[in-house]
Amino acid sequence: MTTFRIIHHVDQANIDRMYRDYAPVFVLSTGRSGSKFIAALLNGSTNAAAFHEPPPTLQYFSHYAYHHQWEEEILTRMVDAARMEFIMETFIKDKIYIESNQCLTFFAPMLAKLFKSAKFVHLLRHPGDFVRSAVRKGWHRNDSIWESGRVKAADKEQWSKVDHIERLSWLWQATNAYIEDFRKSLQPGRSAAFKFEDLTRGAGEVERLLEFTGAEAIAKGKIEAVQGNRINELHIHPGEPPTMKKVADYPPYREWDEERQGKLKKYCAELAAHYGYEL
Repeated sequence: MTTFRIIHHVDQANIDRMYRDYAPVFVLSTGRSGSKFIAALLNGSTNAAAFHEPPPTLQYFSHYAYHHQWEEEILTRMVDAARMEFIMETFIKDKIYIESNQCLTFFAPMLAKLFKSAKFVHLLRHPGDFVRSAVRKGWHRNDSIWESGRVKAADKEQWSKVDHIERLSWLWQATNAYIEDFRKSLQPGRSAAFKFEDLTRGAGEVERLLEFTGAEAIAKGKIEAVQGNRINELHIHPGEPPTMKKVADYPPYREWDEERQGKLKKYCAELAAHYGYEL
């Protein structure tokens, strides 16, 4: 527990303690996998302060971070400058900082070294459901700051030859493979994986999540209220510019034809089987 309540009063000893001993929690995911849901859920705990996409979101920098992991010093300074004061504010309030921002996924190794006691949640979703959600949202089709930063394959010529389903299937595979490799570098107890599907039904996995993060118990009614509410549902506003290519209706994965399912399986089958997802 700190004795400070105003960030500009914090002394160097407590700054050092924050980096060394404090355990913020970072939720790593592809996006479109329940990251806003998990923030809403964990905010039901009295000792947690959960944020979905606090500013700066770093939305423009995911692609750069993914393809420049060797520039460790640059990436470390970027994410430290973006988050240090925000995390410090939560630290001095004696709450657990939790962030479920997909844009931090490729900064995970830097966060693990900066905050030496940080924990990481790997949030999973069925690849077919992820791709459907991303298609509807216009991922890899919109012309926006988010899309400029969206992770793409390094080979531009090959990338230009693959269609929308293949691009999103590649994204699911590449992101989750990256998180898997990162988790192998961590000491035991610093990471855990959860399926979005399991967190939205029943209390078992929610309780495991609370135990892992250190968040206090949430009343059953509060859990059920969040589980019963569709969070971050697609909205297409009439005033959106023509550069946004959202789709109101797109069939669930189980209704796709064999060709579309085959494209997804080409990229995702191995990891999906590892996670217990049926394709």
